[in-house]
Amino acid sequence: MQTVTSFPTSAVSREELGAILEDYLALDRARVFRRLLVTRFGLLAIVIAILAAVTHELSLYARWFPIGLFLSPPAWAWITELRLMRRLARRLDGLTGRSRTSWHSRPSLAGHKKVVKSS
Repeated sequence: MQTVTSFPTSAVSREELGAILEDYLALDRARVFRRLLVTRFGLLAIVIAILAAVTHELSLYARWFPIGLFLSPPAWAWITELRLMRRLARRLDGLTGRSRTSWHSRPSLAGHKKVVKSS
């Protein structure tokens, strides 16, 4: 995660800084975990989909239910990552109101806008 944040040290207490760093690390761990789950469970879902296409002796439900089961852990990890991203964004937005803060890129749920300032 490439986020650059700068603020005066007197603007944030030690506990707030610790909480922000904790949120950053939790978000980073959640991203790594989600990527691992997508890779592993995605491969298993592809194998099951191929087996379901080859074997027609099973019912439609029996062929597609395992695929849904294999895709649910990555979906759960993605929802957790979004929740952590929102929590971090709320915490950083809370700092914006109190201090002069320069956010070069901060995590957000919306698309990133690039602003070019000409002199």
